[in-house]
Amino acid sequence: MQRPEIRFVHSSDWHLEAPLAGLPSVTDDLRELARDAAYLAAQQVVETTLVEGADALLLSGDIVDLERSGPRAIVFLQEQFERLNARNVQVYWAGGVTDGPDEWPLVAKLPENVHRFGTSRVEQLELKRDGKTIARIQGISSQDDGKVDASGFHRDAGGLFTAGVAYSTNDSPGKEGDRVHYMALGGRHRRATVDNEPGIAHYSGTPQGRSPSESGPCGCTLIHVVDGKASTKFISTDIIRWVDESVEVTASTTLEQLEERMDERLDKLRQKSQGTDLLVSFHVRGTGPLITTLRPGTECDALVERLRKRTAKRSPLCWVVRIGCLAPATVPEEWYDQETILGDFLRQHAEYEKDGRKSLELERLLPLPLANDSLKATAKFEKNDHRSLVLENAKKLGIDLLTSPAATNTLESANA
Repeated sequence: MQRPEIRFVHSSDWHLEAPLAGLPSVTDDLRELARDAAYLAAQQVVETTLVEGADALLLSGDIVDLERSGPRAIVFLQEQFERLNARNVQVYWAGGVTDGPDEWPLVAKLPENVHRFGTSRVEQLELKRDGKTIARIQGISSQDDGKVDASGFHRDAGGLFTAGVAYSTNDSPGKEGDRVHYMALGGRHRRATVDNEPGIAHYSGTPQGRSPSESGPCGCTLIHVVDGKASTKFISTDIIRWVDESVEVTASTTLEQLEERMDERLDKLRQKSQGTDLLVSFHVRGTGPLITTLRPGTECDALVERLRKRTAKRSPLCWVVRIGCLAPATVPEEWYDQETILGDFLRQHAEYEKDGRKSLELERLLPLPLANDSLKATAKFEKNDHRSLVLENAKKLGIDLLTSPAATNTLESANA
């Protein structure tokens, strides 16, 4: 007997409470989009569920933090779930760290197609079509710490397709999908399949990236079950997409050439974006004097502004978020031997680079109104990567200031 075809859409980590972050400056239109992006992407997940003719939407946690989102999120979810209810699409919602079942206000009624799983044990439900059970849906919401006891998940004894829904699992790596045919997991913003046999365990990722660290396409997962065998397909839902781009420079590269390369790169990104607006972070790598000048402020900020103005009216949008330079400053060895302020600066800087235990004592530079314990702790840069970044930026700033024409003229006047 042939088993019925089934379609699910799996999604998680909507984080309706969180607007886009990491945008130093934006236009009014972009500010509005940053505020609403999570809602628009979630709406696209629901639209995908309807367009694909899915039987159910599987939600694996961290959909919303109601303490931070307010009534807007409640009304939005009620409306979106009602759209699915009108088409007889079921919603199975396993809570995560921010959206446990007890967090939802009792006065805000959810449509009857929404099934919320508790935290005490794995619950079992039947997914029906035309009065016949076509699949088993099992689920459990996580505890406050995000932990889930997966021992209650198991495949249907009668051979029905069984889908599990949970924020996470305590099964060992590579075993997450062994208990059911498809395990819908959440809590990770990056899409990943962590188990393929005998069952699939999959993190759908977030439908909308919220910061430069969440670059690349974001979306939901369509699960197509044919004769009891599941296959997955990624469907993008992000309204605006973060992009990381690397640009190489050499000792002969000028600022004008770098700007031209970046402008060309933006045009290529726009052509490949399929209409999706982009938030682009450039990372400059390589060697040469240009590396020293590319630091926050001055030429770097001016370059960002020129690229923004040039691309502001092109569609789709390619907004330059920042230009960062990961390459260290190129310093001739003889500079370290100079009996000058520059030489003194470089020798002292080298001492801090060699001795990672030597405190930068930045907390002593805080003005008195800001010198509280919290900011002092932040200024100590306990992590080595943060300390290294501060030192490298300080090195570039010092070299730039001490080798600029203005600085050279000042020193010559003082020695005259």
